[in-house]
Amino acid sequence: MNIRILDEIELDDGCQRLNIGVSNQELLYLGYILESLEGWCNYTTPDRSQPILQVDVPPDFVNDFGKLFNFLVNWKIA
Repeated sequence: MNIRILDEIELDDGCQRLNIGVSNQELLYLGYILESLEGWCNYTTPDRSQPILQVDVPPDFVNDFGKLFNFLVNWKIA
């Protein structure tokens, strides 16, 4: 997938907030994948005119989310 982390901060509650840039063509795919992993993260599109997802990952899932993200970066959608 054509995704990349644009910004990453740690919130006061220990969650990692990621701003992820994603192509318009793959935004739907990424949304479905994140939605299926209930509890791993919360995501939103802070500015609907921009292809950026804001993703908050709880401390318990930071490592697993990192593995998923690395897999997705290398995943080629036909």
